[in-house]
Amino acid sequence: MSRFGVIAAASLAAFATIGMLHISPASAETATASMEIIERGPLYRQSFKPVDVHLKVNVIPEPGATTISELANTKLNLPRDLTFSTQGTKVCVNDIGQINPENANRPTAEVVAECPNSVVGEGTAVINVAGLLAAEISDPKLTVFNGGVDQAGDPILLVHAFSPTVVPGGYGIPLRGALKDGVLDVYVPPLAANSAVTEFTFDLPGSVGQDPSYSRAKCSSGTWVGDAVLTLHDFDLNTGIYINETQVQTEDSVQTCTGLPGKARFGSVKVKGPKSVKKGKKGTYKVTVKNTGTAIAKGVKIAASGKGASGKASGGNIAPGASKTISVKVKFSKKGRFKVKLRASAKGVAANVGRIAIAVG
Repeated sequence: MSRFGVIAAASLAAFATIGMLHISPASAETATASMEIIERGPLYRQSFKPVDVHLKVNVIPEPGATTISELANTKLNLPRDLTFSTQGTKVCVNDIGQINPENANRPTAEVVAECPNSVVGEGTAVINVAGLLAAEISDPKLTVFNGGVDQAGDPILLVHAFSPTVVPGGYGIPLRGALKDGVLDVYVPPLAANSAVTEFTFDLPGSVGQDPSYSRAKCSSGTWVGDAVLTLHDFDLNTGIYINETQVQTEDSVQTCTGLPGKARFGSVKVKGPKSVKKGKKGTYKVTVKNTGTAIAKGVKIAASGKGASGKASGGNIAPGASKTISVKVKFSKKGRFKVKLRASAKGVAANVGRIAIAVG
């Protein structure tokens, strides 16, 4: 028998005396969701900086109820000022249960050993076995892994949950999350014996995350607002399908913040293009400019100068931490060997120059 079957059998045996499995219609559950973004230093209006994030979701039973519905999905609507970076850790490419759920049936240490450099956070969970409020298990531990990005470039979170006490030897389940357009969508698979997840937390990066810059935030308006939409349902043993699906909306979680205006700054300017050009002709040069500052560089322009060299181009805006490659056509009116300067400038930003040696024949 698989360990999934073991937990199901154990749960059935444990509650046979009270004759209860969670097949009653969904009651009027409510829910809460909280978000805390913990600043590590100054924040800016336009530039993302590392932060710590604590997220918590809780399903609250109807007063007087003895059972609670199963949580199937949670959509956490987070501020657009918050994002997760997948660049600072390796992507976990091993199957830790997302493809074959049995691979999640291992203690946390064994799963972490599969992808030790991919851990980006931690958390906790509360499970009610068979949906019974009297059968609460609060020891599940969550470990969050970098799952890379989807086709749109949005971060994927792989989550391993493990309870050491729910059955002898413990039991693990896989969860999956994705952050897209400010919504952290967390899928919770069906649990054995129709058990219900009634609470979970995420701490990103927490004390175990391998990248201290995994969670990044800016403060664009002075306020961060978040909420959640939870999908609940019940399993009907008579039909073998889930019924009574309902969505529960939480109240807003509001946090104030202070964002500094910041200042744009150009890093080194890199130039690529032809090293030889005929007199009177034009050469096309690609100029890469990086904004290493804490504000948007607006109206970026590139201007070429040197012995008989002329040309200019506009590059629009460059966000903090971003790079942009701008093509410039440069015309040469004099023969000789000399260095061409390509000057990057923007309003309120100190200019920087890239150079390339050219032979004009």
